[in-house]
Amino acid sequence: MPTAFAVFLQRPQAGAHAVDTAAMDWFVLFTLCTLFFLIGCLATAAWHIWRRTTRPRPHEQLLKELAETDADTLLRDDHGRETRSASWEKPSDWWRNP
Repeated sequence: MPTAFAVFLQRPQAGAHAVDTAAMDWFVLFTLCTLFFLIGCLATAAWHIWRRTTRPRPHEQLLKELAETDADTLLRDDHGRETRSASWEKPSDWWRNP
């Protein structure tokens, strides 16, 4: 019967120790270590993704600000009023007028 602890930490009673008990214990320990390692990797990846979205690097922040500025200027006409489309676009009913 495999145990969750190594043989030297939990001594079985006389006659309860099989030849392969140590191998079974090491398999359980290896499986638990692998599980905790994978959980740690997933937690680290999630933390890294969260950190990149909340605190972008300076050049990424500048690119985002420039993209927002360009989008704002495209949607404004010459007098500073906001329009629904950019100035280079045709009106939506251009095909109706001859």
